[in-house]
Amino acid sequence: MTKFLRIFPALAVLSVFLLLQTPQHATAQTETSVNGSAKVAATIADQQTAQSETLINLLQYKTTLEKQIAETKKEIKKTRHPMDKETLSIKLTDLKEQLKNVRQNFVKVATGLDLDVFDEDAQQKFVWQEEVETLVRPLLQELKEMTKRPRQIERLKSRVAYFESRLPRAEEAVENIDILINASKSPVLKWELGILKTDFEKRRTNIDNQLDVARFELAELTKDKQSFYESTKKVMAVFFKSRGKNILFALLAFGGVFFFFRFVDRVFKKTHPAFKSKERPFYIRLIEVLLLIFAVIASTSASLFTLYISGDWFLLSIAIIFIIGALWTAREGFTRYYEQVKLILNLGSVRENERVTYNGVAWQVERLALFAKLKNPALSPSRIRLPIGELENVVSRPVGKNEPWFPCMIDDWVILSDGVRGKVISQSPDMVELIQRGGAYVTYQTSDFLGLNPKNLSRNFRLKSVFGIDYAHQGECTSTILMQAKEFITAKLAEDGYTDHVLNLNVEFESAGASSLNLVIIADFHRDIAELYGRLQRALQRYSVDACTHFGWNIPFDQLVVHKAD
Repeated sequence: MTKFLRIFPALAVLSVFLLLQTPQHATAQTETSVNGSAKVAATIADQQTAQSETLINLLQYKTTLEKQIAETKKEIKKTRHPMDKETLSIKLTDLKEQLKNVRQNFVKVATGLDLDVFDEDAQQKFVWQEEVETLVRPLLQELKEMTKRPRQIERLKSRVAYFESRLPRAEEAVENIDILINASKSPVLKWELGILKTDFEKRRTNIDNQLDVARFELAELTKDKQSFYESTKKVMAVFFKSRGKNILFALLAFGGVFFFFRFVDRVFKKTHPAFKSKERPFYIRLIEVLLLIFAVIASTSASLFTLYISGDWFLLSIAIIFIIGALWTAREGFTRYYEQVKLILNLGSVRENERVTYNGVAWQVERLALFAKLKNPALSPSRIRLPIGELENVVSRPVGKNEPWFPCMIDDWVILSDGVRGKVISQSPDMVELIQRGGAYVTYQTSDFLGLNPKNLSRNFRLKSVFGIDYAHQGECTSTILMQAKEFITAKLAEDGYTDHVLNLNVEFESAGASSLNLVIIADFHRDIAELYGRLQRALQRYSVDACTHFGWNIPFDQLVVHKAD
């Protein structure tokens, strides 16, 4: 809108300028239009002159041929020798064919039409079997009509090129015969050469006339030559004026009938209690499938009937061919469609209200139809819709009692096997997003996230911290030292304000190491402080060092013992 407001003043100024200039140039424009009309009139006059000359030449040639035919017939009657009669008969047939062509060419030049258009027998020459011919004929005729003009132009160009290449040869032949006649002294040879010359002169005249006709027809076809855009625009306009209306009615018929049956299906689902139940019986599923099949058949029949009553055999042929092709293609996948129908009827490997794993994520099958609906209450959005074919190779199982649908919920703190720890802020069927301490965001594909075995800290968690003391305290490490360490760590937790969040605390002897006696602190914490997981882990290590310092327990270090050989 802003761009338009910017351009509008410029358009207004330009319009005013053009209006002001119109009176000044009106006379010039009138003169230009008069000159243009004169040129068009001159062009038309030239074309008419050329047409008249061509017609005159054809009439003269026609008269010549008729005389030759009459003379040939007389010669045939006079001649008694069989060989001569056969030769003259062939010549007569050739002359009659030439006369026929001349008459046809005369009509073409005079009317500008091809007589084949009115020849119904020529239009109906097909070599296909009758069954296929009836179906395909309208389509082929329509395509033939659409490509008629380019094919005629190409044919005429070929004829012009052919006659242009033959005419010089005929002239050369006549010249060669003239040279031989002038050089010959034998009267018999001159007589034979004279006959031959007459024959080639006729051929030259015939070629010349055929060339004129071909050039005229080509000029007639190309004088109204349009650009590709204009031709396309014209074809599309004609198509939508006639075919477009029929296509629209056929589509409306298909859509109207199809959605009517879908409406009936919805009414059944809302009114019949069996459709609303969670466990739909088999006969309800069968009714749904039959209604869908009948809707497709009825809507397709309605669209075909619409084309039939409109009399548009071209579109009807295309529609029937398309349907046959679709059925032939569907034949190859019959087994697959059979399995899909079994799934829709709840008789396949996947059943409604059972649990399946799709793309590594657990789902509950909520509905099986042309599109299956899967549900996972732990995700957002919680539902996805899949083509029924996606579940062909999937197997479902009953849902277990208290079985989780996802290892965490939004706002839970988790630790992954790659070491990443963060709070879940988003989990969808496609991805899971975490926010770490400090504000960094980490995003995983949902299947990859599950593959990292997330450890959920928001359902209480346990920390273990191991520390070692010297073997000098071996006598007390399993009794007194354990109690002292527990009391000391309990006091430290209270000092740091963690007492209310500690569910359990123990200090136990873990193992006797190579250079130390190892003790382990086992602390269970409430989920409320899950985000402090790392801080608590460090705090337990600090408490163990403080306890050793407070009670004087030596913390050993790894020692390397070297034995000296004797």
